Amino acid sequence: MAGNIGIFVCGCDGLISGVVDMAGVEAGLAKVKKRIGAKVFHPRLCGSGGTGAVRSAISQNALDCVIIAGCPESECRDVFNSVAAEAGLAPEMVLRLDIREGCAFPHGNNPGGATAKAVNLIKMWNARARLAEPYKPVYATGNRDVLVIGGGLAGLSSANELAEAGLNVTLIEKESYLGGRAGQFDKVFPRMCDSRCGVTFLVNRLKDNPGIKIMPFTEISGLKGSAGRFEAGLSSRPRTVDPEKCNLCGKCEQICPVILPDEYNFGVVTRKAVTPPRPLDQVGSYVINRENCLPGCSLCADICPAGAIALEREPASSTVKFGSIVLATGWQPFEAEKISRLGFGRYANVLTNVQMERIMSPDGPAGGRLVCPESGREPENVVFIQCAGSRDINYQGWCSTICCAATLKQAINIKLLNSRIKVYVFYIDIRVYGDYEELYSRAQEAGVVFVRSSPAQVYAEPGAAGLMVVGEDTLMGRTLKISADLVVLAAGMKPCGIPQPILNHLSHGQAGESRGNPEEAGLLDRRGFFVGHRQCFPLESPAQGIYPAGTCQEPMDMANTVRGALAAACKIFKTSGERVEVSPMVPQVDKAGCDKCKRCMEECPYGVWYFDNDGYPAPDPLYCKTCLTCVGACPRQCISAQGFSVQELVGTVTARVKETEPGEPHVVAFVCENDAYQAVLLAGRMGLEYPSGVHVIPVRCAGSCNMVLIQDGLPEGIDGFILAGCRHGECHYIHGADRTEERVANIKLTLRDIMIEPERVDFVRLGVRDAEKFAGHARDFVERLKKMGPSPFKKIN
Repeated sequence: MAGNIGIFVCGCDGLISGVVDMAGVEAGLAKVKKRIGAKVFHPRLCGSGGTGAVRSAISQNALDCVIIAGCPESECRDVFNSVAAEAGLAPEMVLRLDIREGCAFPHGNNPGGATAKAVNLIKMWNARARLAEPYKPVYATGNRDVLVIGGGLAGLSSANELAEAGLNVTLIEKESYLGGRAGQFDKVFPRMCDSRCGVTFLVNRLKDNPGIKIMPFTEISGLKGSAGRFEAGLSSRPRTVDPEKCNLCGKCEQICPVILPDEYNFGVVTRKAVTPPRPLDQVGSYVINRENCLPGCSLCADICPAGAIALEREPASSTVKFGSIVLATGWQPFEAEKISRLGFGRYANVLTNVQMERIMSPDGPAGGRLVCPESGREPENVVFIQCAGSRDINYQGWCSTICCAATLKQAINIKLLNSRIKVYVFYIDIRVYGDYEELYSRAQEAGVVFVRSSPAQVYAEPGAAGLMVVGEDTLMGRTLKISADLVVLAAGMKPCGIPQPILNHLSHGQAGESRGNPEEAGLLDRRGFFVGHRQCFPLESPAQGIYPAGTCQEPMDMANTVRGALAAACKIFKTSGERVEVSPMVPQVDKAGCDKCKRCMEECPYGVWYFDNDGYPAPDPLYCKTCLTCVGACPRQCISAQGFSVQELVGTVTARVKETEPGEPHVVAFVCENDAYQAVLLAGRMGLEYPSGVHVIPVRCAGSCNMVLIQDGLPEGIDGFILAGCRHGECHYIHGADRTEERVANIKLTLRDIMIEPERVDFVRLGVRDAEKFAGHARDFVERLKKMGPSPFKKIN
């Protein structure tokens, strides 16, 4: 605790002293003597003379904590921290108090109220300073084991980055091969290089790294624990073909009686229940898909000359422990057959864009030749139809962002194969960004015809060869019919889906409480993509340690997929050190007071709490965001952080202060420092007036406010409380403001039960620019308090 406090009041070159009476402040603080080592009033503390005065006062009076009453903390921070450091004080022992935007600016027409408010705030900050202590460093040991789910481009990129940094990586892939969608495609725009090149490079680097374990045919079957201490169950499909014995003769595939659409080639051709090794195969043998086998069939095992097939093998289960997860589950194409007017699934020569990729791929079913599936001949006319299901509320109401560029790439490739082929593109809008615009220019130069058309229709006229594509040319104002040998639908992206064990884990808090369905819990958006706070924290989720990468977040091209994968790896790096210094504001639990109610676990926005070796809840310091929602949640007030505790705030609230004006209600406003406090500061800078009796205390998050502040504050004669948090969906800590709103509703019921007006407590949501809203709300709230009359406890006090 601070034993010798210095109070420094700045006139801010008249911006403060022109309204706030410095002599009046000095007189108001005359009786504040306990543990006060110095009181300094200066016209400009941040100037050389002011900093010298602060430095001298600290040294001469052996001050161990100082209060700087002047401009907001965001200004001159380095100046005062540097002065304190030179005098031997830690930065946290310099308490900043805003009396410029908080007193002088909004109460310019009320100097008496501004002065009295400044005195009150200094007294309140002095009560807080008495409990201030220098921070002790906090260290934690990181977990260097990572599970990567998905062996596509995102998973490979993350795994490679993590493994090369020395972390232990387990990569699981549900298929027998790596590369995902990127490995199935032909060329990559804008350079038109082979997509297999980059993917193969990544796979080879992984295989050369002893720190990575690749598990094909494997999916996650269960998940428990929390960030830093996850444990997952893995289920691996049975290896019914022994790669040590298999000589790849192919007799098993030849004799197999089952015929199915080939998913690897997106249904362009068929496959058997027995399939050959795919490119970037990780099994080394033919694969028997047991779920496709006929009951009792063993023809493949009977014919195998090497005796490599053992159909009786069962799936294998295993368990892996790790600290973080990279979720790289990828995407799948929209089901174009849902749009009957486009003819997909009815006409063999109507393809999707991903099927076109496989046809044009050198290792595809056509060997890289452009052919019509029905006839096997080269087409003369090819029509692309954009937004096949995308930007349509009946199917997919969003743009998949890369379909236009993919179509342009395919159209250019067709022209490169045979410039005589006529290529048409029916589009609503061509959406290419950055240097992808060059693809548009190249396609036009190559002779591709673009038709701005409303939704097209594809049909076959009786007795006629080929197909007809009909659309309304919106630029020319006419109906357009084009004969086509081949129609390619630009089907958009949709997520493959998050593995159910992950969803189950994220849909429940650490205490087992349900967070609702995935969309309600903030896990998935309406499209099914894994969602975070996209603008500021795109990698955040309601559970720390689980980081999305690539197209499970949203539609994106390969470059952005890699960027997202590397971002996920970066998030993991900072929690993987052997000795990591973390925020000193990680909450601590007083076990003597804790009754293990698990409220902290239930309300933590990030699920970072776990039970320690003594059976008490504890936050993982590596993943804790220090929002301190747990401090506000604890019913026994036994959770605190260095520099922030219920006891400090109670001391601030219960400090002996006076009315700023006769009959003016005394109001304490706890405001979130992220958004709401910025609105308060803006209100001051704009000169918006509100009652001088409103005393603002910025806090870490609205969710960090414990309701005991109100329970202890009202008996001290405080007339009302305002708690201000972020707008809906804008909380920097996911749902801290929501928790506060719930608590305020509950304490209002309690106040009603004990015959105290519940209207004395109010909650408001503020954005960073809601200055007028704050000022108006403060004025309205004080007017309501005046109608209610003073707090009934004022007579007692």
